[in-house]
Amino acid sequence: MKVAFPVKENNGLASIIDDHFGVAENFLIVDLETRKLEFKENRKLSDEGSTCKTGIFKKKDLVDAVVTRCMGDGSQRSLMSSNIKVYQARKNTILENLELFEKDELKLFHIFDFCQIKKNKKEGGCGHHH
Repeated sequence: MKVAFPVKENNGLASIIDDHFGVAENFLIVDLETRKLEFKENRKLSDEGSTCKTGIFKKKDLVDAVVTRCMGDGSQRSLMSSNIKVYQARKNTILENLELFEKDELKLFHIFDFCQIKKNKKEGGCGHHH
């Protein structure tokens, strides 16, 4: 199983999760079986022909799940249509969240967990406007 995390920079498992999924510059993908890490640029930001309907991951990436703090409904719908599960991050680093994930202690995002519903951080949102 492969799990992707939005990050600003690659510090391995000590990487801090980026606050916002859709505009994260990079992703760190962790293969849970081998513990191999793969660092990828957000292709929606780096590919010239990207549109709002462009998926974040290609089929060859074989991503099964995403752990993130915040996500808009467009990204969540895109991932769900690709059968990629979306989990809510509870800690700052990839390692901390991986430990929770492996203990089945991260909750799946629900349709009402989109960050545009909660515009400010006090309400649990990301503080970004969509």
